[in-house]
Amino acid sequence: MSCAILRDIPRDVVLATLGQNLDRQLTLPANTVFVHAGQSHPGLYLIAHGTIELFAVDTDGREKVHDFAKAGGTLAEETLFSDRPLQYSARTVTAAALMHLPETLIEQWIASYPLFARHLMTLVAERIHYLQNDIFTFRTKRATARLVCYILCHFDKAPKTPDGSYSLLIEIPRNKLASRLGVTDSQLSRSLRELLDAGLIVAQRRGYFIPNVPALSRYVCPQGCDI
Repeated sequence: MSCAILRDIPRDVVLATLGQNLDRQLTLPANTVFVHAGQSHPGLYLIAHGTIELFAVDTDGREKVHDFAKAGGTLAEETLFSDRPLQYSARTVTAAALMHLPETLIEQWIASYPLFARHLMTLVAERIHYLQNDIFTFRTKRATARLVCYILCHFDKAPKTPDGSYSLLIEIPRNKLASRLGVTDSQLSRSLRELLDAGLIVAQRRGYFIPNVPALSRYVCPQGCDI
């Protein structure tokens, strides 16, 4: 399994863990809920393949997508150092393969491998920082700015290419992306059209091409990214 969080664990230890815990290796079809909001100490999930949506259901039974996670990412890391229950459920958007590591194993690795412990704490801190930025974006920015911020901050973090260009494939249903951004489907369509008309994104067969990443950023933050 290729996941950055495992880089500080000896390879033979990782392979032994995978071999001894075949029941924790999950191969799931699309549209499968495998983690439920309210769970305490759910452990850590490593995503080997596929796209996962994190969502919550309000009192009226309506779903709100909180975020998406993809191959190489993790789920539920924010619960590892807290008794706070999980705040979202997780469902596969595409067919997916995951590895579930229980807290007991994580605790053993933290005690045995200091670099892993440091990396894990960094991951949790980055997640908290990302969520704080997300709250700021939701409270202060309109639909188009939310879309741009999400593209620049979520997809490979800050895209870096020598010429400032970037190819983007959004493998997420548009209605789910709209829910993630807290906008309607029509607002998302208008925002995409606005960026297309401005030449800041170019539609391609399987996604979008961003000819000038800094220009796209300045379109919503003229003074530069402020989060």
